[in-house]
Amino acid sequence: MSADDKKKAVLANDRFSQPSLPSLDEIRSSIPKECFEKSLPTSIAYMLWDFALMAFLYKIEPAFELAGYPGMLFWYFLVGMIGFSIFVVGHDCGHGTFSPYQWVNDIFGHVTHGMLFAPYWPWQKTHRAHHTYTSHVHKDWGHPWITEEVFSNFNDINKFYANNVVTSVLRWFFYTIAGITDGSHFYPFSRVFKTNKERVQCAVSGAVCVAWATLAFYYFGSFSQWVKFYVLPVMAQGFWLTMVTYLQHQTDDIQVYEDGTWGYVKGQLQTIDRPYGFGIDQLMHHITDGHVAHHLFFTAIPHYNLMKATAAIQEKLKPHGVYRKENSYDFLWQFATLNRRLEYLVGEGSGLLTYAKSKKED
Repeated sequence: MSADDKKKAVLANDRFSQPSLPSLDEIRSSIPKECFEKSLPTSIAYMLWDFALMAFLYKIEPAFELAGYPGMLFWYFLVGMIGFSIFVVGHDCGHGTFSPYQWVNDIFGHVTHGMLFAPYWPWQKTHRAHHTYTSHVHKDWGHPWITEEVFSNFNDINKFYANNVVTSVLRWFFYTIAGITDGSHFYPFSRVFKTNKERVQCAVSGAVCVAWATLAFYYFGSFSQWVKFYVLPVMAQGFWLTMVTYLQHQTDDIQVYEDGTWGYVKGQLQTIDRPYGFGIDQLMHHITDGHVAHHLFFTAIPHYNLMKATAAIQEKLKPHGVYRKENSYDFLWQFATLNRRLEYLVGEGSGLLTYAKSKKED
């Protein structure tokens, strides 16, 4: 890191340290108590709604085929979006907000995640680390932060993979299956798992995914139909998952911390609420425009209470100037351009890292 970059990072750290952030308890006290109530019937209703929408899209799929490849591409776009909505319901299961009962959460988590070829228990483990250490340069699992030193060792293939939106269709599978970057979520002896219990859970969740894929193969009747109606829709869901996750944590002035400067509230407030518009936020259960609230209280607030909690949090944080919200009606364009622009973080060793490029430099 150059002397100018280090100076820039230190100055940014000084600026950010000036506001007196409210504590987590202070933020919690500003949120209506009903936001923390978990309702199993409500959660099931949302899940069934998602299943109905998915069934409807499959029912009308022949109409999209009439438009040829563009029509099918749009169909996969829609199927991927609703698949991600189902993932969000399973995501509540993983956080314990689907219902007050862990065994119920685990059952429905395997149903919703398994059909999307996402191993429930392994993902729950790595995703919990992401939430626990959000915006920590080394401990934030599931969301790799690329530093200048790491980027300098990338070859052209690595750079293409990390900074080209085209690869986003595959990133979810490279993450869960190949283990880039945390370790395989399907292999019980990968570095993700530390105990025999976790290895057994990996095997069980992986088997559930394989069972769903096998059932789909027999249901659709041939390999080509299986690829068309199962594999490609799962990949489309992976695209949405990758895009939404990226945009929730990436923008030009995002700040990432190291040991000694990281704090729970400080880290969570680097999360961004992004309204997508066009009814997408509602369809995807407000995981897009209610993500700050979700991150602060990820084990406590179900998705259907996020917007009420968001309004309270926004009001609480307004005097501090630290609430992040960016309208993202052009979310596809933002995803593509940020992937290209935000290559690596500078400031390693200073306690605070920021992106080397800014909007003014673009």
